[in-house]
Amino acid sequence: MNFGLAFSYVFKEKGQWFKKLALPALCSLIPVIGPFILMGWGLKATKNVIEGNEEYALPNLEFGADLGRGFMAFLITLIYNIVPAIFFGVAGALFGLGGTMDEGLMITLFILGGCVGLIGLVVSLLIAFMSLAGMANYVAKGKFGAAFDFKTLFAMLKKSFVSWLLAAVGYILAMGIIAPLGTVVCVIGVLLTSAYANAITGHLLGQAYNQSVAPAAGKVETL
Repeated sequence: MNFGLAFSYVFKEKGQWFKKLALPALCSLIPVIGPFILMGWGLKATKNVIEGNEEYALPNLEFGADLGRGFMAFLITLIYNIVPAIFFGVAGALFGLGGTMDEGLMITLFILGGCVGLIGLVVSLLIAFMSLAGMANYVAKGKFGAAFDFKTLFAMLKKSFVSWLLAAVGYILAMGIIAPLGTVVCVIGVLLTSAYANAITGHLLGQAYNQSVAPAAGKVETL
């Protein structure tokens, strides 16, 4: 997996890369649907990498297609986050209820809340990796249900967990550090760095997917 390429490929198309970043960045300003367009555009980079075009994977904006892909990605993320939200909600309720009880019952409820919260943390980490693999599988197959084909997703994670770990690290770097850097040069900078961050994560998802579905070394396929 070429981690550095995910950060550098954007600039390979001299004279074109700025336009390709700027258009989805500007579209992200559209109320309600803007973030969907940007997300869908970033996932087009995932599709390009999956199809073998790693060096020049930066996509052109396709308004309708990117909007649809981004909305589906939003739904996938939302569904995956339901289970961790339930665990954390129950833990919060136990802590809140414990604060109104006498000392003995309070301690019991706090311990229960801590246990439920710890389980929720473990589940949320698993869900984070599952959602990354699910998103890539959805992009690759073009079917919403592919994001929840858990048998396939577990096999993908098992085969190349390090690749998905790198994708997760890249996501944190891109969305947590690079995207906010644009605040230094105000609104325009934020828009461009957000688009750049989506392009990075899209590329890493594509690479991780390819690593997790590639035939094992030395394996010969028969017709």
